[in-house]
Amino acid sequence: MSINSIKRLSVFSTIFAFATILHGLALAAPVPNPAITPALKTQTSPVSHQSIKLTKQQRLQIQLARQQRDKDIETLLNPSQDTKFKAALQSRQRIRKVLTSLDLNPDQQKQVQAILQAYNLQVKKIISSQASQTTSNPTAVTPATSQPIKK
Repeated sequence: MSINSIKRLSVFSTIFAFATILHGLALAAPVPNPAITPALKTQTSPVSHQSIKLTKQQRLQIQLARQQRDKDIETLLNPSQDTKFKAALQSRQRIRKVLTSLDLNPDQQKQVQAILQAYNLQVKKIISSQASQTTSNPTAVTPATSQPIKK
């Protein structure tokens, strides 16, 4: 009698373990529907993450703006924060992630937010100058002349 109850307990615990593991696997990795996924990506992707073709001058302007942003932020930091900030930038971490790891006080947070907003506006200006340049001179269309055509 005790052997039957041990067998039953063993079978029950095995079934329970498999059911728990399979349930966890099913919840952990949902399979995306390929028919829906591309449409969702194009609808939800923000404009700032789309590929933008910049000229060398625009890339240089953005790089200079980024360097100025980093210098402005460094002036607000204490020596230990400055060391962490420089090390994180050297390892190419994202600026927002770096700033959250620095434990900034409220005054520093406000000043850093103002610096980031100014930087973002500057980058938008650089990018919009590219857009206005391309729209103001459409693909090599020459203006019509008012002179009559000679035969």
